[in-house]
Amino acid sequence: MEQGFFAYSSQPSSSGEAIEEAVREINKGNLATITTWRGLRISGRIIIKEILDQIDKSDFFCADLTGMNDNVLFEIGYAIGRAKPIWLVFDTSYAYSQHRFKEFQLLSTVGYSKYTNTQNLVQSFYQQEIGAQGQSIISQTLSQLEGQIVSKPFLYLKSQVATNYSQEIINQADFNNLKPIIDDAGENKIESLEWYIENILKAPALLAEFSTLARVGFELQNSKCAFLSGLAIGLDKKVLMVAERPYEEAPIDYRDLLKKYSTREQCAQIIKPFFEDLKKIISELFSNRRELIHGRKLQSNLQKINFGEFTAEHESDKIYEYYVETSHIETLVRNEYSIIVGRKGSGKTAALYYLDQLLSNDKRNFVCVIKPVNFEVEGVIRLLEMLSEDFEQGFVIEAVWKFLIYTEVAKTIYDKLKNKPLYSLTEQEIAFNSYIKLHENIFATDFSTRLEEQIEEILRNRVSIGPKQSEFRIRISEYLHNNIILQIREHLANIIGKNEKIIVLIDNLDKSWKKSGDLKVISKYILGLLGATGRIAKDLAVIKSKQRNLTFNLILFLRSDIFKYIMAESREPDKIEFSKIKWEDPELFFRIIEERFVQLSTTSVQYDDLWNNYVAQDVDQMPTRDYIIERVFPRPRDIIYFFRRAKEVAVSRGHAIIKAEDIRQAYSDYSSWVFQSIIVENGVTVHQMSDFMYHLAGGNNIISKQEIGLIMDAVSINRESDLLENFIDHLVSLSILGRETRENIFRFEYDMDNSEKVKILANKLGSNRLMIHRALYPHLEIEES
Repeated sequence: MEQGFFAYSSQPSSSGEAIEEAVREINKGNLATITTWRGLRISGRIIIKEILDQIDKSDFFCADLTGMNDNVLFEIGYAIGRAKPIWLVFDTSYAYSQHRFKEFQLLSTVGYSKYTNTQNLVQSFYQQEIGAQGQSIISQTLSQLEGQIVSKPFLYLKSQVATNYSQEIINQADFNNLKPIIDDAGENKIESLEWYIENILKAPALLAEFSTLARVGFELQNSKCAFLSGLAIGLDKKVLMVAERPYEEAPIDYRDLLKKYSTREQCAQIIKPFFEDLKKIISELFSNRRELIHGRKLQSNLQKINFGEFTAEHESDKIYEYYVETSHIETLVRNEYSIIVGRKGSGKTAALYYLDQLLSNDKRNFVCVIKPVNFEVEGVIRLLEMLSEDFEQGFVIEAVWKFLIYTEVAKTIYDKLKNKPLYSLTEQEIAFNSYIKLHENIFATDFSTRLEEQIEEILRNRVSIGPKQSEFRIRISEYLHNNIILQIREHLANIIGKNEKIIVLIDNLDKSWKKSGDLKVISKYILGLLGATGRIAKDLAVIKSKQRNLTFNLILFLRSDIFKYIMAESREPDKIEFSKIKWEDPELFFRIIEERFVQLSTTSVQYDDLWNNYVAQDVDQMPTRDYIIERVFPRPRDIIYFFRRAKEVAVSRGHAIIKAEDIRQAYSDYSSWVFQSIIVENGVTVHQMSDFMYHLAGGNNIISKQEIGLIMDAVSINRESDLLENFIDHLVSLSILGRETRENIFRFEYDMDNSEKVKILANKLGSNRLMIHRALYPHLEIEES
């Protein structure tokens, strides 16, 4: 007789009662014997080892999704990792559970049986063939990993909020030369289940950063971490689960596994032993050349095609091979500074990685990439509040930027030189390396920490302008180690050859824009960066006296909505050089997918093969390309996610090609994903956005301004006349809504240049109506008028 284990939450209690009664009824039938967690109490306490042992002994695994309990999710993950056949049940009459399930997404394609009472459960059990969902999920992913061993040392589930603890984890990883795959919940709240399985399988370890319950978004982050930690443990991976205090008593299943900290030092002490052990594991894996993946099946033709990653950070070392240019971006290096502007997901970070590789191919270029993981703004705000005079603020901002850039450039060059054999170094390079080691207290820290330290130094000494501007300059220069800058310049003159360039690429500065009150201050800070660039270029030009034609260029990558604020704050916006990333041309847009298809697939294919041999010709009587282009935001991240998901669904269903029904399912999954993406992108201004969006659910796709106002009232958003219009502008800027510019013709804003024109056309029409973007229809269950 087969043995099963049934996991469920203690809340809601009605679900537990129904399940216990159903289990008793099923056990009477003598077809199977099912145990629940209530039967595993030892001395009044449930022990994690007993639960996992029971799952291991069982022939199949059952779980209730009602309540979306983290204990249950941990156990589901473990059972999938153990390749157990799985039966999921769900009382969908609980609205909150439905909302959480949609947000969670990871189990959306696994399937579940609906119930509201005991009889529903018993009938479903006998009707349901408890097949091998767990087996198939793992085996499908295994078949796509043919020949792969260790890809990266560990998968890091980064917190939804970039904290000092996140920075410490990354610092410790860098120190131990362990570069992880980073799942950044601040960028994308959640990836697909297949993506997580693939990357857990390809790495020997997982580090899950749970969120303190005091931070916004902790529910989804902790549910994700619980599920994936269980999955990784089920796959016999090394797992470290950590959380910032305050953190209430951890769920029973992993109470003893979760390590908590309340200071950066405590965090470091927890992380260090994990990384030390991980280095030993990796050393053994490579010395034995032992593969991590076993039991693979032969791949189908569909499994051999690949569309890459929709997050640029996950493919930084490959993106140069298949990057699609929207313009000749390498020409940007002709200016002292340039700004590349684009919406979130438009490909700014991909452009950075492409430029890094392109420019580094020329050995005359020293390319320095600055991507601060955690760029806290509070210190900047306090500093500028203390310095009330414009002169003080301007001088300090430029001085801080000069210090940061010079030290980061020096650090980058040092990192390259230290890996060269000693005999190949020049006398000047050896002197430079010795200089960096001598001042390790400055150069060893990361960019964000250096910024914080310099700001705190100025704040601590309460520097003010005093009677003379010259005295102020001297004091600031002292606090910012101005002698260090002079020494770095001298070293650069000695080690950089004739006609060589220093090129700095900066990304991620916009990650800190979380509060509307910060926008003016941070605009001023970024404008200071542009001013500092000119100063640095002039400073380095002076070194030409040493017969060096040394040039300096900086390229900054910014979100378009933030760039608008900066332009508004600039005294001379017409002098700011910038280039926009746009994907208005459908042919160029689909080239993103076609290039990846050709370059990444493990079988020989041509561009046209994608549409002729691998994808259905039409969906719902529409050409497939037209169907997709109407339903996605025109951004690389979106189209890559859509095609990856369509392929994953097709493979899971055993299809030879991506069929129309697979594309429809991908559309539904994409809708949930893009909804979460919008909430993240919105983080700058309206905190009630999630509540507002869910109030659109079940309604018509066309909505009036009056209806928007009523929803604003319902979710406590101030809707005075000017604020109503501002909020609508905000919704339009996020492409949630499109304006009616001609009768029954609605235009969505994908480019900030067109926003005013579209608004004027709508006003001339006298239209009071807006349309919700099709991308959101499935998730919000929108009805088309």
